[in-house]
Amino acid sequence: MYRFFRAGFTCSLLAFASSAFATSQCPSEFGTKDPIVNAIGWLVVAVGIILGGLLLGYAIKRSRGSGVLTRIAFIGLAIVGMVFIGVAGLALAIAYFFLQC
Repeated sequence: MYRFFRAGFTCSLLAFASSAFATSQCPSEFGTKDPIVNAIGWLVVAVGIILGGLLLGYAIKRSRGSGVLTRIAFIGLAIVGMVFIGVAGLALAIAYFFLQC
């Protein structure tokens, strides 16, 4: 079961990565873009994903010992926060690094 979750998670990350890479190419009239700019953009994406995962782990750890419904609600909100932080990191990277020529 864990392998399928991990494979699905990896495929979803690759789906985001391909669209971000497609927008990272600059037109030829702007010249070549420094690869460090793209590397920093990918670093921002990675930090967003890592922070989202840390938020979820913290929420799971803090919700231990509470009631079942409270724990489900708390973890559900943490999952929403994790997705929001990950998408926010991707949006920041696209806006400030990948689309800059």
